[in-house]
Amino acid sequence: MEELSKKTEHAASVATLIVARTLDGDAGQRQVYVELDGERIATLLVGESVTREVPAGEHHLRLDNTLVKKRYTFTATPGANIEYRFANTAGRFALPFLAVMGVAPLFLRVEIKA
Repeated sequence: MEELSKKTEHAASVATLIVARTLDGDAGQRQVYVELDGERIATLLVGESVTREVPAGEHHLRLDNTLVKKRYTFTATPGANIEYRFANTAGRFALPFLAVMGVAPLFLRVEIKA
């Protein structure tokens, strides 16, 4: 019974963070580095995701495809599910470069569900 109480207490003090490279329109190029509070927690390719329990409070998330870096600050509340879904996208004029040269400027498009 005491073990169940500890699990319930733990669940009541953390939130779940999900970072997923699952948005439509991903160019399928380059990896994206994911950092949480200054620590790299994943390197994501198309279709991959990472899930972490985070303690309640303020946190800093950074997404970096080595060309574009996006930073987000969020506040985790106990029991919350916080989701960042993103895609590495190429602009309209970048697609010919991607097709011919295999390289193009890529941007991060991010959707947030909190």
